[in-house]
Amino acid sequence: MKFVFFDLDNTLTDRKATISAYADHFASEFQHQLIKDMPKGYLATVFNEIDNGGYKTHKQRFTAIAALHIWLKPKKIDELSDHWQQWVPNNSKAMAGMKTCLDKLLTMGFRLCLVSNAQNANNQRAKLKRLLIENYFDSIIISAEVGIEKPDKRIFELALKTMKANVAESFFIGDHPINDYQGSYKLGFKSIWLEGSHSWPQNLNLETPLKIKHLSELCPLIEQLKKVKYKLVG
Repeated sequence: MKFVFFDLDNTLTDRKATISAYADHFASEFQHQLIKDMPKGYLATVFNEIDNGGYKTHKQRFTAIAALHIWLKPKKIDELSDHWQQWVPNNSKAMAGMKTCLDKLLTMGFRLCLVSNAQNANNQRAKLKRLLIENYFDSIIISAEVGIEKPDKRIFELALKTMKANVAESFFIGDHPINDYQGSYKLGFKSIWLEGSHSWPQNLNLETPLKIKHLSELCPLIEQLKKVKYKLVG
């Protein structure tokens, strides 16, 4: 196995931690426009619920925030959208163990590729810049730039082609059971599911997934899988 392909949000970035940090920033910025005595942590909880791990459109997200019973006066959706866009991508939080994991994979001799779904490619680029991880990847594929989204097999095929990679020599790691795991698995990747952001659908007709709960578990699992592969071949 020579290649590791990664999802970005909720895999290398900790979106929940990012949104929680944004909630604190939001409370400070809009403090004179908000009702008093909100329960501690309320905004972080409700913002993460609204965001749904990034699986809401911008319009849905800010329409929901504008409709919250937290405002002394109604807010315009565009103002809320601009505020979010200026802060969240540029203050993205790393998933615990991210840098250590990426460094170890490079030390192990793997080549890395990023494959991310996104409504706004500039936001994804800003996150990568914030986390200082652009140079870890030989290729960065963002759906908004190529016009194809996971789980469409064409985006995985494009990533393989760009990396000049054989799918039989490739791992794919992501948090979404359908977009990341099923999409890559059906094409022949050795897929690994990062638990924690999304529940595994009961009707997903796949074998029990390879899975990890923390990025610190990824390299040991890959080492184990490589040993099994080589033992079977030998």
